[in-house]
Amino acid sequence: MASRALLGPALIGLAAVLWATDAPLRYPALSRMSPVSLVFFEHLFAMAALAAWAFVTRPRLSLIPRRDWLALALIGAGASATATVLFTASFRLVNPSVAILIQKLQPVLVVLLALLFLGERPKPGFYGWAGLALAAGTVLSFPDLNFSFIRKGLDLHSRGVLYSLAAASIWATSTVAGKSLLKRSPASAVTFWRYAFGLASLALFLAFSAARPDPGLLSAGSMLGTLAYLSLVSGLLAMSCYYKGLSRSTASVATFVELLYPITAVVVNTFFLNSPLDPVQAVAATILLFAVTRISLLN
Repeated sequence: MASRALLGPALIGLAAVLWATDAPLRYPALSRMSPVSLVFFEHLFAMAALAAWAFVTRPRLSLIPRRDWLALALIGAGASATATVLFTASFRLVNPSVAILIQKLQPVLVVLLALLFLGERPKPGFYGWAGLALAAGTVLSFPDLNFSFIRKGLDLHSRGVLYSLAAASIWATSTVAGKSLLKRSPASAVTFWRYAFGLASLALFLAFSAARPDPGLLSAGSMLGTLAYLSLVSGLLAMSCYYKGLSRSTASVATFVELLYPITAVVVNTFFLNSPLDPVQAVAATILLFAVTRISLLN
């Protein structure tokens, strides 16, 4: 019984660690291809891996109510394609650890979006913790509190912060939309179509992009290995472990175990990318994670 009780948190922890190993491969890959190309090939590899499963379980793939196809297409184009491209592009402009930590604002955004679109009232205490999380996120992003870009226009750093925040907002919107979608459709079918619509959207992005991928890059073993790892290990495998673990864990336990992701990512990025947080950012990150954890526990 004890081993079964530990299996859920262990799977979530494994997913968190796998996600944390993403940046040391994603960041160098951006020197060889554009963010759109990189995310496109990630989706292509993932869809290739899902092809056999899709053929065997194809009757389940059609178990999507007619009214939900538009929402599913928007989630694929938005969360799977656009948000991932923005998040990847932010690595070029800001410390990857900062880009990752900004994503932890998603619980704040999810509650606010649920209030606006689903009429769900926040739990008592939410606004205080949300204010603290947003303040910490601001200091994390701009430790010198220099906001001159508001008057002078976006510089590279502020653009990177904006990309990461936009990705967090799109993913939060997808979470709110997915809450109602998953009440009527199998999770496996939603996941498959999310990747499928994401791949189709990325193909369109590439068609209208000036930065086309060089097919010769795929002949390099190192690049193939990077794409395979990003799409299959820190992508599909990590997500599968996370959902399996979530089904065997309480929400409060999952909230704490998920903290392994940003904490491990900061450590990994410090050693492998030589991109440590400065002391002010480290304090802000600690406050942000504490505040967001409190919000997650409230909900």
